[in-house]
Amino acid sequence: MKDFMQMQIDVSERLYKSMIEDHKERLRDMAVWADTSVSLMRKLDERDKEIDRLRAEIVTLKAASTL
Repeated sequence: MKDFMQMQIDVSERLYKSMIEDHKERLRDMAVWADTSVSLMRKLDERDKEIDRLRAEIVTLKAASTL
């Protein structure tokens, strides 16, 4: 009976360690997704600013060509 109890404890400890590793891996994956999302949002903001700048330049060039 003592061997059975020790075996159950060992199995429980292995499961617990496995769950800890799984949790760490999930946290790493979530951090990667978060960093990727932040980077993409920054690039979209830069793109939008460049589009606004180019639109303003087009307006200026059209106004200058009509003079």
